[in-house]
Parts: sequence; C-alpha cells; structure tokens
Amino acid sequence: MTIRTFIATLAIALAGLVSVPAHAAAPSADASVQIATHPCTRTSSGSCIRGGQFCPQSKYGQSGWDAQGRRYVCKGDRTHPHWMRP
Repeated sequence: MTIRTFIATLAIALAGLVSVPAHAAAPSADASVQIATHPCTRTSSGSCIRGGQFCPQSKYGQSGWDAQGRRYVCKGDRTHPHWMRP
C-alpha cells in the first residue's frame, strides 16, 4: 500500500510541475467571443421545459429555452399549446 501512496504522491507532484500556467490558460480580451446563453424556462413545477410538453396558454407565441440551451416556441393549438422547435 505504501508503494501506491508513493506513486500517487509522485504523480501529483509531477503534474504540478508540468501544468499550464494560469496566465497562459486564460483567453485574451481581444479574442473573447461572447456566446448568448439563456437560463432554462421553468415549468410550474420548477423543472426546465422539454420539447413537446404543454405550455401555458399565456405563453402562446413566446420563446423558451430548455436545459441544453435549445430554443422552443409555445405554439400549436391555442387551447392546448406545446413547446415546439421554431
């Protein structure tokens, strides 16, 4: 068991010696590209929406986003609308 501990300690120590410096890993301000992300749209029970689920009639025609950032629109039958891909 002590040999395993020694090898694990050695591996951790060597990993610290060959790791990328923090200043080299951070992207520069010039090259930063901002990706628009939306928080997921919550259902009345508090979970994120999923495609095909019913949506409230008050949300008809509005967009919503699921947990993976995919956009859905509340559309279909006005009486029983669903979250559908645009």
